[in-house]
Amino acid sequence: SSVTDVFTMFYGCSSLLSVPLFNTSNVTKIASMLNGCSALTYIPLFNTSKVTNMNFMCYNCTNVQSGALALYNQVSTQASSPSHTSTFTNCGSNTTAGAAELAQIPSSWK
Repeated sequence: SSVTDVFTMFYGCSSLLSVPLFNTSNVTKIASMLNGCSALTYIPLFNTSKVTNMNFMCYNCTNVQSGALALYNQVSTQASSPSHTSTFTNCGSNTTAGAAELAQIPSSWK
């Protein structure tokens, strides 16, 4: 609960199938956390209330089936939007459900 930076925590873990929901209540930098986790199928709804940087967070998580849209919806309603360059680029692009979620996320997040 005291961690503030999970930058590149699972970066490039192409065989990672799932990530547990853990306490991110004090995290400010979540950038590239799941970048390249191409086998991942679900993105947990992490607490993003203090996040200021989520650039490339879910970049190339091509097999995600769900979770991206819920995460986007949560973050986009926060009082202050974090930096989000390519946060969801190709996230879910290889799955029907994931591609449908990706289509609902604005291009400025991809």
